[in-house]
Amino acid sequence: MDFDSTSRTLLMVLGIGLVIFVHELGHFLAARLCGVRVETFSLGFGPRLLGWRRGETMYQLALLPIGGFCRMAGEDPASADARPAPDELRAKSVGQRFFIYSGGVLMNVLFALVAMPLVMFLGVPFSEPVVGDVVRGGPAWHARLEPGARILSINGAPIAAFDFIEHEVALGSPQSTEIVVLDPGASAPRTVQVAPRYHEEMGINTIGVRSGADRDGAIAVAPDSAAAQAGLSDEDRIVGVRCELPELPLEDQLALVTSSGGALTLEVAREGEPSRSVTIEPQVRERADRRMLGIGPCVDEVQDLRESPALAQLGLRIGDRIVSVNGQPLQRAFDFERALCRSEQGLSITVERGAQRVELSGPPLERAQALALARDVALRIPSKSVAIYLLPHASVRGVLEDGDRVVAANGVELNGWDSFLPLVKSAAEENRSLLLKVARRGADGQFEVSERTVSAGPAMDTLYGFAQREALYTYRADGALEALRVGLQANWKFARDTWSMVQRMLLGQVSSKNMGGIISIGVVSYSWSEHGVLKLLFFLCMLSINLAFINVLPIPLLDGGHLFFLIVEKLKGSPVSERVFGYSQVVGLVLILTLLVYVTYNDIMRWSRLLSDS
Repeated sequence: MDFDSTSRTLLMVLGIGLVIFVHELGHFLAARLCGVRVETFSLGFGPRLLGWRRGETMYQLALLPIGGFCRMAGEDPASADARPAPDELRAKSVGQRFFIYSGGVLMNVLFALVAMPLVMFLGVPFSEPVVGDVVRGGPAWHARLEPGARILSINGAPIAAFDFIEHEVALGSPQSTEIVVLDPGASAPRTVQVAPRYHEEMGINTIGVRSGADRDGAIAVAPDSAAAQAGLSDEDRIVGVRCELPELPLEDQLALVTSSGGALTLEVAREGEPSRSVTIEPQVRERADRRMLGIGPCVDEVQDLRESPALAQLGLRIGDRIVSVNGQPLQRAFDFERALCRSEQGLSITVERGAQRVELSGPPLERAQALALARDVALRIPSKSVAIYLLPHASVRGVLEDGDRVVAANGVELNGWDSFLPLVKSAAEENRSLLLKVARRGADGQFEVSERTVSAGPAMDTLYGFAQREALYTYRADGALEALRVGLQANWKFARDTWSMVQRMLLGQVSSKNMGGIISIGVVSYSWSEHGVLKLLFFLCMLSINLAFINVLPIPLLDGGHLFFLIVEKLKGSPVSERVFGYSQVVGLVLILTLLVYVTYNDIMRWSRLLSDS
């Protein structure tokens, strides 16, 4: 672990520990103000790692960093029959006990009320709310949001960071989301209505936009990498890429060239120096921990279409399988755009429509028209077949070819990639060969079927050694009063949104799998600490408000459960019976343990899935 990772890990641990400490400190101070003796002040649960006694209190750090507790004298129900001493909890009035049990919540809120305006005054880095990519076929795509558009507000709520877009959409109306957006090059914003869609994997309503890289082309260069050897450094900015489609966004230009695994030529600039061309020859490294065939799925089936006169004239339909455009087959990413740009003499598209082969034609297209037409078509991996292309360094090169369709594997008939991938994965892990039945299109357009045996080889990583930096800006309030106002508004919004999220989960509009535990908190804390202490402190304010909200819920064992029983005691004039209180604690323990297991399971599944995807 390098120094940067160590410091970020330390910041994460200290940050989470600070929020827990603040909560327990609230109980401690409230108890001392009311004259109650505190026996143990603990950060964490379980066996004590280290501790020290000062006065009547044992201060300790415990093994499990999932909370903490403040044990007060007279808090044990077993001592209920004995006459309480003056410094025991049971000797205090209902009002004093209410103050003591709410001390943690009050301190968490106070922490956020003090820290948030400070963060806003000093300046906190946010991801720019600028659209980097629009999911083809998604709600934002249908509303014609384009890469580079800045989202100003959603449903009337100002958007300070890209991270908040998904949140506002999820908590908005399931039927319609109102977005105020400033398009690239526009002088005035426009308002669009977007119909969000429920994303099964995420468990929330989304509009289908992704964040973008730094608009000035800032990059991070890995030491001793191919990019570093070519002369690139963190001070450089990419201003252009030598490729067939320079009209595409910078991210797409880079993806277009690097997908081939070949050399990458960039036009880069550095402050105070003239721009220059740099060619990067990638490093190819074998991965000992992974084996693969080296094939990818052809993306050639029409998933969705946006309304446009050109498409209406062309006659392309949803579900069409595009065989070729101007004689060029569609196999790799951006093949569609490249082929359309060769339509100066007219447009010719061959499609499979069910069992028929249909020829579509259109008028000549200029490059701008061709790229606009491509943006109005959403393509996907074919839903019921397995068409492939070869990746660079594929182990099956010479056995399979671009455009082959895999009909069966080891005698199992295939019905799409979902049925093919498990067979490939198990064979690669067990180092077994696969007997494939492959359909290959001949010169006459007809398919010939043959059997071919393939084996997975070592996965090969093609490394260029640089990455685009995230689009960030620093939000800084204009003066102390403005920081106070914005900070108070942010805290109120955190509390309100937490309640709205709970409501949406109860109504089934947000999946409960979005709930996270200590693993998610740790991962997010670690990630945000990359941008400094102030960004981490901003997250800790959010966490503190959430902790206050959860603890005030009327669940036995939590502070809210104690507060609920104190209200009952005040109304009826006496405490609830020991039997009711005991049963409630058992129920509360079961609920909390169940919740803990559930959110931990969510965390493990969420982050293991992300790691496997990477």
